[in-house]
Amino acid sequence: MQCHAIRYKQKKLLSPKFFRNRGIALAYMTIVITTLLLIVGLSIDVAKLLHNVHELQNATDAAALAGAQIVKIVSPDDTRQITHDLGFANKAEHYNVTLRMDLQPEPFTADENSFDILLGRWVRYNRNFVPTLDAPNSVKAVARRNAALGISEPALKALNLIFGPLAGVDTADAATTAVAWCYDSGGSGLICLSDIAEPGLNIGGNVELDIDGGGIHVNSYRDGHNHSSGAWLHGGGGGYPEIDSGFINVVGVITPSPFDSAWESIFGIDEYVKGFTVSDTTTIPAPERIEDPVAAAMIDNSLVDYSRLKVPELIDSGIPTRYQTLEGKPITDTIDFTCTLGPGYYPYGISVTTGVNITLLPNSDTGLGTIFVFGGCGGKSKSGLVMNSGSLTGHGVTCYVTQNFSNGEYGEITITGGKLELVSPGDLTNQQHGYQPDEPIYQSLVQGLNGIAVWQDPTMVDKKGNTPDVHLNGNGDFLISGTLYFPNPIHARLEGDLGQAGNQIICGSADVFGGAEIRVSYDGRNGGTYKRAAVLVQ
Repeated sequence: MQCHAIRYKQKKLLSPKFFRNRGIALAYMTIVITTLLLIVGLSIDVAKLLHNVHELQNATDAAALAGAQIVKIVSPDDTRQITHDLGFANKAEHYNVTLRMDLQPEPFTADENSFDILLGRWVRYNRNFVPTLDAPNSVKAVARRNAALGISEPALKALNLIFGPLAGVDTADAATTAVAWCYDSGGSGLICLSDIAEPGLNIGGNVELDIDGGGIHVNSYRDGHNHSSGAWLHGGGGGYPEIDSGFINVVGVITPSPFDSAWESIFGIDEYVKGFTVSDTTTIPAPERIEDPVAAAMIDNSLVDYSRLKVPELIDSGIPTRYQTLEGKPITDTIDFTCTLGPGYYPYGISVTTGVNITLLPNSDTGLGTIFVFGGCGGKSKSGLVMNSGSLTGHGVTCYVTQNFSNGEYGEITITGGKLELVSPGDLTNQQHGYQPDEPIYQSLVQGLNGIAVWQDPTMVDKKGNTPDVHLNGNGDFLISGTLYFPNPIHARLEGDLGQAGNQIICGSADVFGGAEIRVSYDGRNGGTYKRAAVLVQ
């Protein structure tokens, strides 16, 4: 029995079937090892890819933030260049991160996915980025690495894989995106400086307010509702005013609230599509108070006391007190007849009425030969710079309204009709030489005093101790190049069709009523000192 068992076992071991099963473990081991190698290789490639994508994202974030910090104060070309340069300062897979700087069309009708750098507005209402060069407040940056782009530009080629070729995959495409938003108040074409006004900005009725190329800032910290808000926008018959503005920043509370659906009506469907930003004390980050940017630009001028001219010192230093027109006609009271005036101090002011055409002619041969100072006249119900018809023309001038330093009567700015055509000294120089707003020389000429077209003394008070309001109510005949400067605490009443109401309006507080149609062509002047604060939002 034992021998038989041995012979049977030997016969089984020597059978062909047994030999067919030998080496199966080696095959299994080969499959397992190959699979493990592929898994390890895949893990290494994924880790490498994630590391490279992380580098791309860091570069994209840095580029978008750098562009957003300056997007409100420099030209689109300069913004694109800075965005590109900050991206290029970073590397991914040993290549500098390169963002293509294709020119952005306006209005934007192209494919957004084909651009690496875009300027636009961050729409907080629906957390959306909308490409536009009209008052942009944000920058979108996209870093790409893909095979198609790498054909012509090695820095854009797809990311290499180490073990991918074992599976027939040599490279991987990647793209990272970042949107950064500048939330400070730089780039404001309308500024209301008062901290305590209730409201600081009051807009009601069938108003059309266009701050072309800029936004609106209100310093009022009031946190009530409606008329006691920092800013209050309302209308009649259930409607709202229409505003075209890149943003509205209010230090206090704005009514309606920033996320109220009423803003779709306020900005209009076209502007809503373009995008808008509304921020107040209820939003994060909340807007911060800003200082008077025009006064800050004049701080080193010895003849300016913060936000007012030192007229007595000007007179002592040689600015003439005018007792006759350039035609030689005597001036004994408010000027209310057709004439030409030279720079100087006019104690009784001017009044432009029916049939009266006054020309202001600067004189570059004399010191301060561009400033026209108008006082008040006690014998008139209104004096200073008063218009209800006729025309007032001055190219290369600054109109400053203050008191009569002989009788103490205050002047005021009241323009309710007529044709007003004024160009500040700095704006005239820019027009003569063809300088553009994005050029440093342009900005240097319109900062502070040199860029003011109309200016009221904020220290004047009437017999009741009140600072006189500025009242502007036109018929579409305003053609002003320059800043309309009505420093705090002056209140501005803006009504009617003002036409081209300068390049910037700065006041203590403002009412905008009565079917007003106002256009301010903001050009970057008097940007002031801001944090240039930017945050990543996407």
